[in-house]
Amino acid sequence: MKRVHIIVINVIFFGLMVFSGGVVYQFLTGNKPLEALAELSGTKKAAVVTTNRCTDKQAIERLDGAGDTQLQKLHYYQDACHSFVTNTLMTFVGMPTSPQEADETAQQIAARMKAFAKAGVRPLVIAEPTDAAGNNLDFAAIANGAYDPLLDTYFSKIKSLGITDQQMGIWTPLPEANLPYWSNNEPKYFAPGVNRFVAILRKHFPKVETSIMLNSATYETTDFNWENGDYQSLAQYVKGVTPGTINYAGLQGFPWAAPQGGTATIYNAAEFLNPNLLSEMADLLKTKNVWFNTGTYSTKYALDPARMVSMAPEQRKEILDTIATQAEVLKTKGYHVAVHVFAKDKSKTSEETNWSYWADNRPFNSPATPILTEFISDMSNKKIDFWLFDN
Repeated sequence: MKRVHIIVINVIFFGLMVFSGGVVYQFLTGNKPLEALAELSGTKKAAVVTTNRCTDKQAIERLDGAGDTQLQKLHYYQDACHSFVTNTLMTFVGMPTSPQEADETAQQIAARMKAFAKAGVRPLVIAEPTDAAGNNLDFAAIANGAYDPLLDTYFSKIKSLGITDQQMGIWTPLPEANLPYWSNNEPKYFAPGVNRFVAILRKHFPKVETSIMLNSATYETTDFNWENGDYQSLAQYVKGVTPGTINYAGLQGFPWAAPQGGTATIYNAAEFLNPNLLSEMADLLKTKNVWFNTGTYSTKYALDPARMVSMAPEQRKEILDTIATQAEVLKTKGYHVAVHVFAKDKSKTSEETNWSYWADNRPFNSPATPILTEFISDMSNKKIDFWLFDN
């Protein structure tokens, strides 16, 4: 036999062996051999997912070049939805502690509001009791009027920059006041602080909308164990707020799991977003506008591999379904309901939690993307507003 024939026969035989081995590998593992080789060599292509149109509305145009990070993020959500997603975005501000801070922060928020207004987006402003450096302000001092002159200067400056009542959006002072990490946040200081803040705000913007947002689980002011929250009435916080001055009642609640090795979980929104707590609060405030602040995580305790826990997209879908159910409960009772989804990756912060549904502005490379887009579509179909935070 000629040498060339021997080589050809050996090549064919080797090829048949590789083919047979590949068939056996795929049968045993369910994975394609070429994909396994690509993964080993580092050249595996990212998975590509498909999504359906979320709403009947046309997407807001030119957000990718809007010059504002939150509007640019909204562009990718609209890409994932092939449509309009929302016209309400959460944004955060602190409180001024000096005339200079009042001037500087007023200019910053006014610039954002102008960008939002140009896009037709309403800001949901979360006014935290913190200074420019992120330090907590004393709730008692706020309630006693220590910051009234600075707030007056702050809102006066925003007004002078050409911002209208409508462009101001919805303002939420002293958010989640029943969580333990604020300074001196006794319930008795909440209503007086809110009343002062809203009165000064409305002095300059009489038609601005306002909101209160409390956490569904209430904690002792010095108890930092997240397992010790009680799902109890929020009336002690709300009763002192002047009726008719608040347009929206908001309730915050998120799924929770113990670190790796633990078994405790809170995955049902009937518990972490108790609609009875929200309806009671809304009734005391004499409003029919209510909203949930919530989300689902992909990883928690992300900075410590020994404690880290992960959630599959299918689990996140199950939780979103329970959130939709609680929103429907309130809708059937005659409330106008919105669900705000917190979708920022905070895995590298002290929170150690990834609330996002995709990475690197690549929605079509994440198996969690269709979970969110289906939820947005579900909200649209049920006439429940969808609001968003990501930046």
